[in-house]
Amino acid sequence: MIPNSVKLSDNKKSILMYYDGNKHLILSSTKLRTLSPSAENKKNLEKPDFSEYQNVSILRIESVGNYAIRIVFDDGHNTGIYSWEYLHEIGSKF
Repeated sequence: MIPNSVKLSDNKKSILMYYDGNKHLILSSTKLRTLSPSAENKKNLEKPDFSEYQNVSILRIESVGNYAIRIVFDDGHNTGIYSWEYLHEIGSKF
């Protein structure tokens, strides 16, 4: 599902994704950082530890073509590319 818009919250602790049909997802910075699809984070995906990234904020969101976004976190992590499908999946599962 491709969102109509993606916005960073004012407190930089979540992103808001808006879809057709008045549907939306709110994904916290903690969830997004913990579940980053980057190669360096693969070990954490096997057994996610959400407490490790509770204080992480999002600095900015960057477009990656028409299929994904890159999220830059204040802990320096910026290598995860989050496809629209992956964002919807983690928003629905966790």
